[in-house]
Amino acid sequence: MKIKIFTIGFLLLLLASPVMADRDAANKAIYQAQVLIESAERSNGMQYAVYMMKSARDNLNQAKVDLDKRNWTLAEIAAKKSQRDAEVAAAKSDAMKAEKAYADLRRSVDLLRNELQRKRGGQ
Repeated sequence: MKIKIFTIGFLLLLLASPVMADRDAANKAIYQAQVLIESAERSNGMQYAVYMMKSARDNLNQAKVDLDKRNWTLAEIAAKKSQRDAEVAAAKSDAMKAEKAYADLRRSVDLLRNELQRKRGGQ
């Protein structure tokens, strides 16, 4: 009798394990999406990638709704989409900053070059 109860309990535990794993994966994905969105915001993602940031937030909100509805798989998928959108927004922001820095550096080099030519011409 004890063996049957133990066996039934063990089988129920095995059946519940994938559900818990899916919920944990969804929670982890949502947390990672939140961190990536915050990181993109710190790198001025809203300034350079408004659409991607909005999409990241929308997908994160959808993931939270799916999590509340106990749709673990859909929650994880929406959270992963949110992560990708936040990563793209951060990358776009970084690229725009790099382009601006390059343009500033290029102007400085041109200014120095012109100053050097002017001084050489005055000798």
